[in-house]
Amino acid sequence: MAHWMNIRIKGEAAWPEKETRIRFGGHELLLKPATKNTDASVHMDIAAISETEALTLINRFLSVLSWCDDVPVENLYGWSGTQAPVAMPRNTSRTVGTCIGEYPFYRDIEQNPKAKLALALYREALTVNSVPFSFLSYFNILNIFWKDRYEKGSNELIEGIKTTLPSLSDKEAMDRIKQLTETQADIANYLYESGRCAIAHAYSFPFVDPDDVVDLRRLSQDMWVIKAIAEMLIEDTLGISRSTLG
Repeated sequence: MAHWMNIRIKGEAAWPEKETRIRFGGHELLLKPATKNTDASVHMDIAAISETEALTLINRFLSVLSWCDDVPVENLYGWSGTQAPVAMPRNTSRTVGTCIGEYPFYRDIEQNPKAKLALALYREALTVNSVPFSFLSYFNILNIFWKDRYEKGSNELIEGIKTTLPSLSDKEAMDRIKQLTETQADIANYLYESGRCAIAHAYSFPFVDPDDVVDLRRLSQDMWVIKAIAEMLIEDTLGISRSTLG
């Protein structure tokens, strides 16, 4: 007997304008568009899978969309147990983008654990309503590749940033690096101590005050650099395409 899960979606990624079925992670997902009275939603028959596994699978799908379109996409949850897919009554602002015509999605769940985690953190960074936490999520992607530990006076994470900075081509990131060279002798160490550490710790200076607009503006500018590094690592090192075609 069918046992459907019905999940409300909020975000800015392209979404089909008509009901569309796709295969992802070995399961079929039904995508419903927003209408006058309903929100965009994703539905899955979970008769052969647990609710926890199904929700994780849907999150993985949303993370791929977030990565491909570079936009936030949220799982607002819903309910399960219906014998057929049930559209979600309108309850959100209309921010899911509409894809005119056929919905070109031919991606599958990433098999590499590092790739899964990187995409999840990327969507979190885009979705979370906090500049400091968004910065930290991007920085955590870097930590997937480089160990954050001082050994013999050197930190692999800081050194990784340092070697990557010259390879960045993103305009906003390059502009921010140029600005930082005027005040910072070691940009990689600055991004680590005044960004990552300052957000994660509040015992001693430097720390980030989420009410202080000076801190928020600085982190917003620095985030261009950290995001650009994260994107380069995901795309080049992990080889993850930004196309929904595969």
